[in-house]
Amino acid sequence: MGMALGILASAAVLFHVGVNDALSALAYGGRVVGAVFLIAILVEAVAILALCDYWGMRTLRYSGVAVLLGVGTVVVTDLMFLIVQIQGAEYTVFLWLWIGLAIWAIWALWLLTQQKVWQGIPHTKGVALSVVVSGAIGATSLGYSQLYVPYNTPVKTLINVTFDDPTAATDGSLLHVPVKFKLQNTGSVGVFLVGSSWTAQGSPTKFNREGSGMNDWKRSVEIPGDNEMLRHVAFYPSHMLGTGTIATPGAWVDPGAEYSLEEIVDVPLRSGFSRIEVFIYLGFLRGDRCKPASDYAASLEVSWDAKSREKKHIRDAPAWLAHPGDEFYRHHSKVSYSSEILNLTHTTAYANAWWVFPRWREGVSFAKGDTFPYMDVAISHEPEGDKLMSQSEEPECGMTLIRRKFVATVDQLLKAAKE
Repeated sequence: MGMALGILASAAVLFHVGVNDALSALAYGGRVVGAVFLIAILVEAVAILALCDYWGMRTLRYSGVAVLLGVGTVVVTDLMFLIVQIQGAEYTVFLWLWIGLAIWAIWALWLLTQQKVWQGIPHTKGVALSVVVSGAIGATSLGYSQLYVPYNTPVKTLINVTFDDPTAATDGSLLHVPVKFKLQNTGSVGVFLVGSSWTAQGSPTKFNREGSGMNDWKRSVEIPGDNEMLRHVAFYPSHMLGTGTIATPGAWVDPGAEYSLEEIVDVPLRSGFSRIEVFIYLGFLRGDRCKPASDYAASLEVSWDAKSREKKHIRDAPAWLAHPGDEFYRHHSKVSYSSEILNLTHTTAYANAWWVFPRWREGVSFAKGDTFPYMDVAISHEPEGDKLMSQSEEPECGMTLIRRKFVATVDQLLKAAKE
């Protein structure tokens, strides 16, 4: 009975993992491993049937072989789960199952040794060698598909912004500037876009004939999101001209796919702006490592009371992200790892994308009463995003944030409008 229970427990795990991975693993290698696990279930099923004969009349010549192969399959597959669990360096309750199966396997092998099960096996050395080789191939395939390939295939995602020919308003007060955003996945790995945003800022030019000094440079470094240090000019305080998202949160971008968006940014010509800056934020998960839940796009949360007319601020973002009182909205959900093996051996992870609208305070680069939106993404151990994964853990999902800045002078835009 104890022998059968151990094999049944292993078969139940292999069935759960095998079916899920064979049908829906994110990487091709994971689906192959899932199919291998389903084949292993057949070996264990035959072993359970053979147990009845081996501990009974022993009418079947190879019932002992079948039992030994079944136990060997448990040993090999359980070792695979233990390796992945140790490699991930994360605790889950399934660790105790792997340990329990390992203890059971030692007991089962000892019992079969006492029964001298190998005496009825023809070509004993060949059978033993096949088990060892099969285990080595299985472990190698698992490591290659679950660990090596996802970590060594680069993601190549390009994003570009172009300013098309602007037109002036009939009353001469505004300049209508078409801004085109183009996203292209030029690599071989698909990505899930957990968040994207663009922000257009208008800035005046302040000229300093004598040039700035060390204290001015230090203050420039202290301004959040602005490490630009120019000797004779400064571009602040800025004013927001527009902001928005580029793609739907959670959108999937296939290798080779392109996505484009065009927005019209209106630039006030009598505002004293000398240049226009467009900031791009793009956050994504590697599609061969993780994916957000299906309800990610519908998971919108805001920092204000959406039901009230005053839209009163009711919650703060995590301290690592923003100051108290800053407004934000976000999308978040659980993430699934590339295979069910990793889901069982890794703690639950959450993907978060935050769009922050900071309030004015002393030392910021934008004008009083204005804001300078930005976006950030993170993988966390809890839904609220307070406890972030460590640098060694986060690469499991390949979460990446791309930041870009594109600049055009108002003189350039006016000249293009006249032409």
